[in-house]
Amino acid sequence: MKWVRGILFGAAVCLPLTGAALSQDYPNKNVRLIVPFPAAGATDITARLVANQLSKQWGQTIVIENRTGASGVIGSEAVARSPADGYTLLLGTLAANVMAHLLREQVPYGRDAFIPITILGSTPNLLLASSAIPIKTLKDLVDYAKSNPGKVRYASAGIGLSGHLGVALFAQEAKIDLIHVPYRGSAPSVEAFARGEVELTLALVPESVNTMKSTPGIKPIAMAADKRSAKFPDTPTFAELGYPNVQVYALSGLMAPKGTPQTIIDKIHRDTVIALKEPAVAERMSSLGIDIVGSTPAQFDKLLKDEFTRWEPLIKTNNIKAE
Repeated sequence: MKWVRGILFGAAVCLPLTGAALSQDYPNKNVRLIVPFPAAGATDITARLVANQLSKQWGQTIVIENRTGASGVIGSEAVARSPADGYTLLLGTLAANVMAHLLREQVPYGRDAFIPITILGSTPNLLLASSAIPIKTLKDLVDYAKSNPGKVRYASAGIGLSGHLGVALFAQEAKIDLIHVPYRGSAPSVEAFARGEVELTLALVPESVNTMKSTPGIKPIAMAADKRSAKFPDTPTFAELGYPNVQVYALSGLMAPKGTPQTIIDKIHRDTVIALKEPAVAERMSSLGIDIVGSTPAQFDKLLKDEFTRWEPLIKTNNIKAE
């Protein structure tokens, strides 16, 4: 994930106050942050950590509202339909803001329905292999899969999710045949892998750490990131091993409805970057295996566009649809 410098310019909005006045006055009441996923997950915890710190900085309460369903689409739609005044924000993710548009025939908001503000954090995925398969490296896996076509299975949390698409992308580029076994959720897929029902899984770093602690013989094969993880310093990235396109992250960031004044976007961005540097926030996110980012709006915007470009060919070629 390469961050590129730049500026995202919002559309001009005719309002009684000037842009500077809007920024100085904002926020003068509570702000609502919609998290389109369940409470207690890493995405929700990230949102609450940052919201709590921003509340202290602003002297206003940020109310977290979990609106779940349809892989983030329901909560995102609620924000897209809200006034573009900075008082309703979205905890954006790749699932709701990229994959939904690629995997679903109809999405109730456009690709440009939101202004990216800043990426809060990202968590890479790690390819794990069970003791049932006689490999130690990614090259071993490729050689084994070519010698045993259709016999290597991998678990995912569902069709069209990162654990599915990431391995499918690798298999396509390595020209090997791996069998996808979807489960209903990340916990069942990781548990199935740990029980030996499948030979491979692509799991987030925190899940990988827990799985390796609880199940002997699990081997880390390759990190689906642009750099090695501090928790797995000896595990190379797919890029190091010749597959630079295989980068699969869970990502969360702040977004606002299209039309939100640029001065408000800029203020939220500046203050959120400060919040992410607060030691209590940084330490808690790090303990969850989340890499703090604090990108510019332009970097967030570019990343979303790059993700569309990277995943669209794979999804269309294989006719992958959301469940």
